Amino acid sequence: MGMKITVKVRFNTSHEKLEAFGNNMYLAYLMLPEDGESGKVLAMLLSKKLGVPPTRVEFAGKDTRGYFVFEYL
Repeated sequence: MGMKITVKVRFNTSHEKLEAFGNNMYLAYLMLPEDGESGKVLAMLLSKKLGVPPTRVEFAGKDTRGYFVFEYL
């Protein structure tokens, strides 16, 4: 079991970026609308931000607040 990373997402923004805040928490701005591929896009952004291969970051689902949760393997 790896480290849990929580991401709050703002969809339909004018730019894409990923900001760290708090312990293992990020705020993501995506130009895309929310859909079934959002987890994959966020996993790619997180892997790039963490400097690890995309296979090390897995989408684990959403928490009760609707935030995206990832596991860093």
